[in-house]
Amino acid sequence: MKVRTFPIFLSVVISSILLFGGWFVYQSQFVKKPIATQISAIKGIKLNDLTIGRDAVGVNVSFSDPNGFADKYKQIQKIVADKTNGKPVKIELNSPDAMLKKIWEQNSFAISEAMDLHTYSKIPFVLENMKNKYHLANVYSQMDDQNIYIYLNDGKSPYYAVLPRYKEVNRIG
Repeated sequence: MKVRTFPIFLSVVISSILLFGGWFVYQSQFVKKPIATQISAIKGIKLNDLTIGRDAVGVNVSFSDPNGFADKYKQIQKIVADKTNGKPVKIELNSPDAMLKKIWEQNSFAISEAMDLHTYSKIPFVLENMKNKYHLANVYSQMDDQNIYIYLNDGKSPYYAVLPRYKEVNRIG
């Protein structure tokens, strides 16, 4: 019996194209597109980028409403988790102002210390000191059971940060 290699090769190629092509169409039409549509429909949010990986989903957004920032952040997490069967969501906040980022980095130690010591009531005082020291137009913080939401504004542009209240502990051994 003679084995024909060309039909076997052709069937493997066609099967691969159908399998991976179907997976790509499913990801783009039934996962990525609905997520992008729902996030774009939320007032005060601009979707910059959406990447769906094997293990996690990355969302890059810009916020324009500091008062609804925490609620909209949680809304984005819920939308993505619902559409991706609970994949972890990494939300990147687009805050392009380098000066505000530098101010945040220079002063984040006091907030980290308050979080580590569970003295969350110190965070508004730290932000108020930052506001006075750097002549910021507005500072804002909000806390829920999972995160602390920070907003800084120098009068021209905003800076947003989300800090998880609980850190994952990696155990060795």
